[in-house]
Amino acid sequence: MSYDDIAQPWAPSARDTSRRIPKRANAPWRYMHHPTSWSLEYVQDGKKKEKKPIWLPKFSRMIFKAGVNGVGGTQDNPQTAMARLQAQDRGNTIIDPERYDYLRVYPAIGGDLTLNKFQKIDNLGGKIFISSDDDGFAEFRRELVAVGAIKPPHEQILAGLQRKQQEIIIMHSSKPHIPQAVVEQTAAQKKLEDMQKATEAIQKHGIQYYE
Repeated sequence: MSYDDIAQPWAPSARDTSRRIPKRANAPWRYMHHPTSWSLEYVQDGKKKEKKPIWLPKFSRMIFKAGVNGVGGTQDNPQTAMARLQAQDRGNTIIDPERYDYLRVYPAIGGDLTLNKFQKIDNLGGKIFISSDDDGFAEFRRELVAVGAIKPPHEQILAGLQRKQQEIIIMHSSKPHIPQAVVEQTAAQKKLEDMQKATEAIQKHGIQYYE
């Protein structure tokens, strides 16, 4: 049984709670991005069969729970203004769910369960399973850069990530007598090559690479 029919986009207003998911509620949250946080992913390149490597923003979560990360107020009425300011002072961009529709809210045990819209909840034989649409989530992250919500990664940040990848290659290359290390070295080398391709594409095309 799917719960898609009771999922609601995030909104500040009250919602129907006549049906609930048999799962504990969580605290409300928002995605936020720091300019140093990027990962290499693969997205569809137009009509081509192969996906292209691309640097996409990684997110952390701002949890709207009193007493956590500078959030004040009470459990029923958390005050987030100071926490938002502190996060922004540290260089984070908070992704607004009203402007960029990415949250879904489900009535649950003890309140609401907030997930991103790329997660799906199913009840299979009385057990709750949550699956994820990784391609859809990657596309959402790409679009945030394409529309200017998040700035493209700085070349110095990407250079640092590639140095870390090179260290992984060196670590595996020190164990040529271990078959698994050889396999992991080959995979790490391929990833470094894709990192370099994605970096060169940004240098050449800028934000247009994300469109």
